[in-house]
Order: sequence, then C-alpha cells, then structure tokens
Amino acid sequence: MLISFWSTDRFLQIYILGHLPQSLRPMAETRLSSLGITAAGKIDRCAAIADKLTPVLRTYDRYGNRIDEIEFHPAYIEMAIAGYEAGLVWLHYDPEMRREYGYIPYLLTIGGMGYLFAQAESGLFCPICMTDGVARVIEKFGDDYLKQHVLPRLISRSFENLYQGAMFLTEKQGGSDVGANTCRATKDTSGWWRLHGEKWFCSNAGAEAILVLARPDGAPSGTRGLGLFYMPKYLDDGTRNSYRINRLKDKLGVRSMPTGEITLNGALAYPVGRLDRGFVQMAEMINLSRLYNAVASVAIMRRATVEALIHSSGRHAFGKRIIDLPLTTRVLADLILEQRACLLLVLETIRLLDKVESGSGTSSEAAQVRLLTPLVKYYTARMAVWAASEAMEVLGGNGYIEEFVTARLLRDAQVLPIWEGTTNILVLDALRAARKESAHLALFDALAAKVKDKSETVEKALIELTREFELLLEENPEREFTAKMLTDRLCRLIQAVFLISETNAPDASLVAECYIDKHLGDGINLANARKLVLGELESLNME
Repeated sequence: MLISFWSTDRFLQIYILGHLPQSLRPMAETRLSSLGITAAGKIDRCAAIADKLTPVLRTYDRYGNRIDEIEFHPAYIEMAIAGYEAGLVWLHYDPEMRREYGYIPYLLTIGGMGYLFAQAESGLFCPICMTDGVARVIEKFGDDYLKQHVLPRLISRSFENLYQGAMFLTEKQGGSDVGANTCRATKDTSGWWRLHGEKWFCSNAGAEAILVLARPDGAPSGTRGLGLFYMPKYLDDGTRNSYRINRLKDKLGVRSMPTGEITLNGALAYPVGRLDRGFVQMAEMINLSRLYNAVASVAIMRRATVEALIHSSGRHAFGKRIIDLPLTTRVLADLILEQRACLLLVLETIRLLDKVESGSGTSSEAAQVRLLTPLVKYYTARMAVWAASEAMEVLGGNGYIEEFVTARLLRDAQVLPIWEGTTNILVLDALRAARKESAHLALFDALAAKVKDKSETVEKALIELTREFELLLEENPEREFTAKMLTDRLCRLIQAVFLISETNAPDASLVAECYIDKHLGDGINLANARKLVLGELESLNME
C-alpha cells in the first residue's frame, strides 16, 4: 500500500497547486501533504474496520425510555475526528482563514482534500458532504439566529463541538419526484413550526443539524409548495426533538455511515429563507452534494487504478509480470485514461464554481456550472462502478475477497449513480438547464474556444455534437429516448477538450492523444499504452 495519496499523484499536485492563488499554496500544500499520509494510513485502516463493524441503533435505554441513539465503532469516530479537524468543512468557511487568505476555494477543500480522503473512505465522506451542504445553505439563506447559533457549530474546528449535518429529503411515494412529498409543516399556537410525516432515506441519520423539506399548510402541490426547514436534533433545553429513527438501512455499500427511516412527530423546526423557495434553496445543497459525489467517484477510480497497478506490477503469470502482458496493459491504460479524464472534468467544474462563488465568474461561467454539475455527477458515478469492477478483475479471485479493498470499492461505488439523482434524473436535469437557461450555448462556446486550432478531430466532433444536441432539446419522446447515449458522447467530448487544454502535467500530451485515439480515432496503440502505464508506475515510485 502507498504511504501517501498526495506525494504519489503528480497530476493532482500540479493541477491543485497550479490553480490555487499563490498566497494559498504553502498552506494548501502543507494540509494536502499531511492528509495524503493520514488518508493512506490511519483513515484507510479505520475504514476497513468501520465497514465491518457498522453503526447500531439503540432505540431504548435500560429504563425503557425512547432514545434513538446511534452507536459507532471507535474506528469510525477516529476517522471523523481526522477528517473534520483536518479542515474538509471548516476551512472553506472559517472567518480567521477568510481574513488571512480571502475566499478559500472548494478546489482545495473538496477537489483536493476531499479527493484524498475519499480514496480511503466513502461512507464518512457523505456526512462530511452533508455538513458542508447545511453550512452552505445556512450561510446563504439562514436568518441571524441560524447564522449566529448553528453555523459556528457546523464549521467547528473541534469535533467535540461539531454539529454534523444531514438532509432529510426522500419519501416513500416520492423518490426522485420530490414534488410528490407529503410531509407537512404546521404552525403551533406559540408560533413555532412543527413537522409531521415520514422520510424514507435519511443519510447520516444521527446528525445534529438537519435540513428538511416539508409542505406548509395551504401551500400548493409540487416542488413550488415545499418549504425548507432547519430541524435540530436537540432543543435549546437539551431535550430530544420529536422525531424517531425507526430503523437503519442494511445497505450494499458505504456501510460505515448510518442511513435511517425517520418519522417526524411534530418536530420543532425553523424556516430557512423564503418558504415559497424551499426547493430552490435546497438545490444549493443538492448541487454541492453532486460535486462531492463526483469527487467520491473519481477517488474510487483512482484507488481502483492504483490497486490494479500495484498488483499487476508484482504478479507473475506465463513467465512474465502480468503488467507486461498486452491485454493487461490495455486494461491498465484504460483505467489510467478514464480516471484522469474524469478527474479533470470534476476539478474543472469545481474551479468554475469557485470563480462564480468568489464573484470573479461571468454569467457564461455560471451557466456552464449549472449544466456541468449534473453531467459530472452522471458520468463519473457510472465510470466509478466500471473502474472498480475492472480493477477487481485484474486482481482476480483475491479482488473478490473482502480482505482486499477492491471488494469494498465496488460495493461503495454502486451507490454513486443512485444518490443525489439517478442517471435518468441527471440527464433530464441537464436538458432542463439547456432548455430553460440555454446553458449548453455557453458550454459549447467555451469548449470551441479552448479547442480552436488544437485538434481538428475534436473540433469536427464538437461541431457535429452541437448540431445533434440542439435536436435533442426538442420536446419529443423519441429524442429523449436517445438522450443518454448523446449525453455520454457530450461528457467524453468535454473531457477531450479539457485534456487538450490542460498542458502542465508532464504526460499531458500523451494522455490527450491516447484519449482522443480511443474515443474519436482508431484506438490506442500498444506503445502509447505502455508509456501511460510505465509513467503511472513511476509516479507511484514502483517502476
């Protein structure tokens, strides 16, 4: 196993440090270097334990009182302390850091630190994401009470004082159709809001700070009638709020993190922002979660690729190292190529979000972020499942055994195409952004400018795809039937343009050439595939 996920990843180092402001780089490199070692060591060891010794719901105490407390193995707590106190959440919001450095980019906290952390642990990465999301929503839309009393706990540097976040959104009858939600919000005689109903899929069920969508009495149907509420786990007097955790889900993957079924029994809640804009405000958290999801995807792809490289460089068969066999070389080259392309797609999207959030972005860049966010989540999630499966096959029978990390990678990867919008929902969301906001025009213009005079093959493919995408926007079921295939082509073409444009990495031209040959040409040749594999081995210090 590697001793650091940071020092052995040349591309990540060059990209992150190259795109951060100069004033931030020394601090960022120190934190990334430290977390790279911790993730590859302590967090990785704890993750394997927490995956097996999963959270337990204690419904009652020994006196028969309902308590609904979730108990965690110490390994999970150790990971949580390491992750939160390292700055995955607080670093972006901390007033002291902002005074010293100004805007702290998500490229550092999510794209860099989150990526390193998620190579070791996917389960806890979800609560970290939820905590960040709740902080983001409260900072943007919360009133003075929430900003003064709740936000500081969400961004605490100390795990002991931390409020972890959660989003209770999904209901039985709704699922992806959030507008069908039936949870109600009523005002009691004292003027407080009370929540009633059931939430079916609540990740980080034991969180202290929870955002809930509910329909105020008299509000219209659909998403427009949903209000956004902050629901604390504990009330100001220390008593437990009025909701129950009915049970924890027995999940395929991300087993270290508790996902529960919740019944709201008149739980006290505070409105967040305008109640007639609840779903729009919650979308801020959903879209951030989609980027976290994409980071988790490329992190799993990276870990799977590394595991395959390590195994194949030390395993002999038929008189040779299997890494030197042409068929294995092709598998490894594919893993390296697709992981790099997906990682660059994610990092470029986060970088654009940072420009918009910091106030330096244009309206065109804001539109690009709106379209890229569902596309990035859509494409990388499915590629994570593919990469985890490919790596498992490289390891053979050992890869299928739970003592090897590849088994957990595949189990954890399978949730990524489901959470924060399934594949079909994300395709529809991307189409909605194009139809309503013409976001595709901004994206295609930016892609055309990036690729101009750099690759005739990619330029021609972009012109053709632009024409086809316009046809897809017609309100026609037959067009929608082919939307997924066209969206795949769009994502691959975006990646090709980004790879051509990102020239700082020492192997940048080779990676771009191979990717274009694979998806728009006659395929990768063996000589280039071997160069890719040997270059990655050298980066891992295993040549």
